Amino acid sequence: MAFARQATLAGLAVGSKGRLDFVTDVDKLVEQMVAEQVARWFPNDGLIGEEGTRIASRSGRTWIVDPIDGTHNYLRGGASWAISIGVVSPGRPVAAAINAPAEGCLIVVEAGGGLWRNGRQLAAPPVAPEPSIAFTGVSTGMSTGYDRWLSVHVRDDLGLADRRTGSAATSILAVIQGQADLYVGFGEHAWDVVGGAVLAEEVGLAHSFDWMAGIPDRAFTFVCGRPELVERTIAAISLANLTL
Repeated sequence: MAFARQATLAGLAVGSKGRLDFVTDVDKLVEQMVAEQVARWFPNDGLIGEEGTRIASRSGRTWIVDPIDGTHNYLRGGASWAISIGVVSPGRPVAAAINAPAEGCLIVVEAGGGLWRNGRQLAAPPVAPEPSIAFTGVSTGMSTGYDRWLSVHVRDDLGLADRRTGSAATSILAVIQGQADLYVGFGEHAWDVVGGAVLAEEVGLAHSFDWMAGIPDRAFTFVCGRPELVERTIAAISLANLTL
């Protein structure tokens, strides 16, 4: 539905949640559709959605939903947007799916069962002889100081090329598929990255999300990728007194 509606952008109802933070009627409809299906098939599960859906869990499982991650790209007819869903229980990941229809990529996982991309099992991402690409993101509500810090860290400290899509979900998909080595995002929310963290963990990539701490209700920094790069980046963030 979201992909079909992107073909008729002029018909979208668009609102704003803040500076350069848009929401469309499609965001709300997708979240509603997911919530209805969860209620139908898993009536005791909880759900937290970016657009405000809050359903308390009676089973212990909670679905974390971003109906369109990369709405700004979606509005401009771009391809870098995705529907991201992560399912967690206290202290552990359960399952996840990220669907990037404009990029022709649907990846799903049940923890411990391997990744599946467009119906085919996906092996661990190929490891480049030398890491070369990082994807980065900074919330538009944050100062440019974070951008400057990221540029120095990625380019000078790690020696990587810096790429930015405007969508945490599609950036993490690139890392999972071996198209990049690292993702660093400032100002993320749980719905942006929980699905990606579940997928990444399944193929042996490292990330900074703490399952034992529960679902944060504030913005935070997220790092995901090759373990040695994640370790160096987390250490650098801590040394710079930037909040994880």
